[in-house]
Amino acid sequence: MLLIRHSIGSRLLCQTELYTIEDKGGHWEISLPVDEDMSSKILNFKHMLNVFQVNETEKTWYYSSDVQVNYQPNEKQLVILADHKTVYPTR
Repeated sequence: MLLIRHSIGSRLLCQTELYTIEDKGGHWEISLPVDEDMSSKILNFKHMLNVFQVNETEKTWYYSSDVQVNYQPNEKQLVILADHKTVYPTR
């Protein structure tokens, strides 16, 4: 599961099972399908996003310190290029 949260107050902006995370050598490209309303909601807070990938054994926190968050309207895809990753065990 992927969660996108506002970093202040931890408000949930998006929760989805449909996403990909690709290792780009020190950066991680996180892509997920979203509509324009959802993309607008997320882009309004693009300077204050925390992204979490959660599974049964660990929770991984990603963020983009240089705010590389973009919506690709033709593909209806949100793309976040994260430059920070921290893994926390959940057990």
